[in-house]
Amino acid sequence: MNCNYLAFEGIDGSGKTSFIEGLCEILDKEQKKYKVVREPGGTKLGEGIRELLLSKAFQVPPLSEAFLFSANRAELIETVVVPEIESGSIVISDRSAFSSVAYQGAGRGLGVDKIYELNNVALNGFWPEKIILLDIDPTISLARQRIMDRIGSSEIEFFERARQGYLDLAKKFHDQFLIIDAEKEFTKNQEIICEWLDVGQSK
Repeated sequence: MNCNYLAFEGIDGSGKTSFIEGLCEILDKEQKKYKVVREPGGTKLGEGIRELLLSKAFQVPPLSEAFLFSANRAELIETVVVPEIESGSIVISDRSAFSSVAYQGAGRGLGVDKIYELNNVALNGFWPEKIILLDIDPTISLARQRIMDRIGSSEIEFFERARQGYLDLAKKFHDQFLIIDAEKEFTKNQEIICEWLDVGQSK
């Protein structure tokens, strides 16, 4: 595999979990050491923040939402991601700081540049090396969801703005992003991902 820190991104219901599980099966076969983390979450503190962010029992203003996400990441990077990479593990993240740039920056209208800089401070500049963006029409992705959390229950216009935010990021950081049409067949998309990551290929 040609990177040590990989993130899967996309709006809710784009299929991140399925692709992460598929990649992990391949890494297991190749006896690669890896660690899967999720955002928000990933630590005891992070799971508490996750509850605040996703539970419908709480009303979280957009700016508070952005700061809670970045607080989670600051701890996750320092206590899990960096130590795992230093120990020789590949870190696979279900979402990353790019989610906040798309969701809070573009989706909530807080400003892409502002939210990028906020997270850059939280991460101490330690962003994922590669990002797989699962692009999908929000009307399709939201119909796939069985349980919608507080953020997942947002209006479709929010997800349309977030999706465009992701596509703009992929254009800006084109060397780091791979855009996958998540509406297409899973196996074919997985092959594209594996080829891009140089994993699971016949030598």
